[in-house]
Amino acid sequence: MKLEPAIWMLHGPTASGKTALAIELAQFLGTEVINCDARQVYRELSIGVARPSAAERAAVPHHGIASHSIHEPLTAASYAEWAEPVLRDVIARTGSAVVAGGSGLYAMALLEGLDPMPPADPALRADLEHRWMSDPLALTAELQRLDPAYAVSADLQNGRRVVRALEVIALTGIPYSQQRRGSASREWPLPVYEVVLDAPMDWLEARIAQRSRQMMADGLRDEALGLQEWAHLTPLHTVGYREFYEPGAPVHDDPKMADRISLRTRQYAKRQKTWLTKRTKAVKVPAADAWNYLRTHDRA
Repeated sequence: MKLEPAIWMLHGPTASGKTALAIELAQFLGTEVINCDARQVYRELSIGVARPSAAERAAVPHHGIASHSIHEPLTAASYAEWAEPVLRDVIARTGSAVVAGGSGLYAMALLEGLDPMPPADPALRADLEHRWMSDPLALTAELQRLDPAYAVSADLQNGRRVVRALEVIALTGIPYSQQRRGSASREWPLPVYEVVLDAPMDWLEARIAQRSRQMMADGLRDEALGLQEWAHLTPLHTVGYREFYEPGAPVHDDPKMADRISLRTRQYAKRQKTWLTKRTKAVKVPAADAWNYLRTHDRA
């Protein structure tokens, strides 16, 4: 397809090659990359979130990598509030922009805006967060019962998502899925082109397994255990970290920990792929040869 000035939104499941494609595309367009991964934004998290390397970040300017602290966690709304002026500045200076990341809700919040939702109820949220810490499976089951439509595509291992959905349901009496209709809109000076990296699960699973082993070799155990005192914080309730904090975890057995992280990452990737099927206007590009395909095909 024609690689013209635009806001290029690169979607894809974890380990599908979004970082590499974002760099190639940004270099071609002479622009910069805005990250919309919900965990790479945190400066305390590095190995476990597959943060782009120093060489990758030096290849083109990146925004939203290690830009915030786990002690002031972002929501989709607060991320969009931070990222919108950054994106507009990149467009004004370079005439294009590349947005890349695996957090679909963050991408929607930035590019489309979010539907109005009731404000947080501190007491209700505190109660739900306490229940999540005590028995996450019970809270997940409650969400599946109250809003099966949302539970099908939601990341049910993300405590913030589960708690917020249940909070909204309790405050409004309406399923969360019925309040997220995408009716909000945001105006941009350029067209928005969405690209989905289409990755077969067998190909993706091999990459995930290799990456999990490499993370352990690179020192993920030390990184995760060094953050254990903050394991209660939402950013640490994520694959690659929470596995080290689970009772009975084989923390000092690298192969077993790599296998556990790989399994959880595959499960997460499948949920991401389910969500991506709903981006019907996006162009699908084979993940294994994404850049070559994108630049040589009139229609992907």
